[in-house]
Amino acid sequence: MEEYYVRELHWGDVTGEEFWRVDDSEVCQINVVSSSGLSRYAREPGDDVNTILNTIAPWGGWHKLHYKPGEYFPRMARPDSLKNLVLGRNPDPRDEFRHYRARSTGQLHAFVQELDQICRVIQPEGRNLGTFGHATRNLLILACTEVEAHWKTVLEDNGYKSNKRNGRFDTTDYVNILEAMRLDKYVVNLNYFPWLPTFAPFLGWKREDATKTLPWYQAYNRVKHDREGHFAEATLERALVAVTACFVMLCAQYGWDFALQDKEAERAFFQLVEAPRWAPSEIYVPRFGANYRPMQFPFVG
Repeated sequence: MEEYYVRELHWGDVTGEEFWRVDDSEVCQINVVSSSGLSRYAREPGDDVNTILNTIAPWGGWHKLHYKPGEYFPRMARPDSLKNLVLGRNPDPRDEFRHYRARSTGQLHAFVQELDQICRVIQPEGRNLGTFGHATRNLLILACTEVEAHWKTVLEDNGYKSNKRNGRFDTTDYVNILEAMRLDKYVVNLNYFPWLPTFAPFLGWKREDATKTLPWYQAYNRVKHDREGHFAEATLERALVAVTACFVMLCAQYGWDFALQDKEAERAFFQLVEAPRWAPSEIYVPRFGANYRPMQFPFVG
């Protein structure tokens, strides 16, 4: 048996932490610089883990961790410390992952430039948000295609297989990442248009009616297949939400390595104002000499 725990420490307003490994023979602190500094406690067969931990620190603060040092889910950012349980980072060391981020960021910048051009002609407020045309339709289609690419890559990198005969994904597959990445917890402000409300692109997404519960995505499906019949659904507002969804998908994959903070965020087009908060047990454990090791998220679909 091998389990990992984090111990939460407090010194006034300052928060700290220690990481510990528990196996059949000992309880050992692992986040120290050298082996000479390790805190070790022998464990006899049959000794209760909680009893040993409470003997080490009778004041508590222990959290059992779900993952081992260096383990992470591909394409999913999580915190790696108790000091900030919001958003976190992705420790994936692969060049492929960094290259994907660079290409996706470039595509997002292109969307923002296109939005800027449209909004120089159509002021994005009030009834104007319902304006539609070829520019808004094209942007909506491209942005939703980009969101689909993110969804698909998350599923594939985590070993998800569709149960459909042709093996292709649709929203009944994509919705599986909603809970895994807590996409409905992301709320975004568009700083260039401060009169607009905040956007939460994935709020209300449900397994039942997985397409209809994303109105901007349903509009994309309709105008893609039947422009004449559904042209009016490709509104400026839906294009804005679809591009914001691209931003959210990048934040959910890369965390604070992508999302800007503080004053820098206030000057950017997108400002993340709310993000998922994770439980202490769900954080990625720093590798502490171990290798990074991807593990597949246990989707239930």
